[in-house]
Amino acid sequence: MQRVVRKAVIDIDNTLWHFCDLLYERLRMINKVMPPPEQWAEWDFWEGYCSLKEFMEAINDIHLNQDEERHRPYPEAKGFLSALREHGFSIVLASHRIPESRKQTERWLGKHDLIYDELHLSFNKTVLFDDHCRIVVDDAPHVLEKAREKGARSAGLLFPWNRVCLSSGFNLFRNLNEALHYLLER
Repeated sequence: MQRVVRKAVIDIDNTLWHFCDLLYERLRMINKVMPPPEQWAEWDFWEGYCSLKEFMEAINDIHLNQDEERHRPYPEAKGFLSALREHGFSIVLASHRIPESRKQTERWLGKHDLIYDELHLSFNKTVLFDDHCRIVVDDAPHVLEKAREKGARSAGLLFPWNRVCLSSGFNLFRNLNEALHYLLER
């Protein structure tokens, strides 16, 4: 008898590591008056402070250099992924990244012993939300909404840009341990 694969789709940035502070640091090089992450209440927080090209270059620069020593995962990230695997989930790490950042991303994941079964880099994670997808963890409200529509249990870490979604029934947590507890509830 063939075993049914249960898939967990897990974001990388602001889920497995604290990406936003590094992004802020890079964006301040472009414009010193860039608002800090605590004020990023909307996804388009950068508009009026830099161009889309500059914004994407800052993100890509971080991803292309993610394997630098100072880029560390959250302390509970390794245990979070291991617990999902122990509970029978196939782990798909999914990130909005350019394909050219694959080697750096793989090196970073390996350096920190972050386990996964598949690495999906694209600007559309929702293509992964098929009948086998049971769990989605992401900080982006539109991704969590799509996961919920597809019947996946969804959660994310709480940030200023997704805080308004708490009133919409989204499950947002202070850390991955809290999210894990929720995700594995029966």
